[in-house]
Amino acid sequence: MKQKGIDMIKIAKQKKTKITIFLDIDGVLGNWTDDACDLCDIDCKDPDIRKGLKEGKYLDKLGIISEEDMWKKVTDEGQDFWIRLKLFSWAKKLVDKMKELGDVLFLTSPGCCIPASSGKAQWVQDHFGKDMLPNLILCKKKEYCASKNTILVDDTLKKVEQFREAGGHAFLWPNQYSLEDGEENENEVIEKLIAEIKAYKS
Repeated sequence: MKQKGIDMIKIAKQKKTKITIFLDIDGVLGNWTDDACDLCDIDCKDPDIRKGLKEGKYLDKLGIISEEDMWKKVTDEGQDFWIRLKLFSWAKKLVDKMKELGDVLFLTSPGCCIPASSGKAQWVQDHFGKDMLPNLILCKKKEYCASKNTILVDDTLKKVEQFREAGGHAFLWPNQYSLEDGEENENEVIEKLIAEIKAYKS
């Protein structure tokens, strides 16, 4: 009996915290900005425009198109806009690495575009398989999903801060153009994220 008690203590010490990893889609896995630029006839390779986008400015804040006109163009495309979002080169690697550490869910905002919901569902199925479709959560207020055993990976500072304030962990994913222009290294970013999650689990 005594030996059994010691064994149980050892098992308890070895047990690690189960963590849920929420991955944003737009800006982390899917290239919303480039696709929206193409739709709105905005050259994201123009140095001045790219500088603004790299600073995290939304398209309507660049003074080229209004928020209303931008969303009208996106909405007029229907779910097709969301289905054809280009996958970032690091997306599948990121998802696979996160699966090794915990439960992976896609946590993304439908914005003000009704077709985004069905479009994003199809996008997840197309790129990550039918089995991952139930792991899609559409919610603008991502902080509602926060708890001490969750981490949000998002490219928007405000979302990261709100998630932390609500009691969850959060990781600010670098701006896509910083990664694409070589100012940030995707492998180093993923390793940094892995290290943070492991620290939460220990």
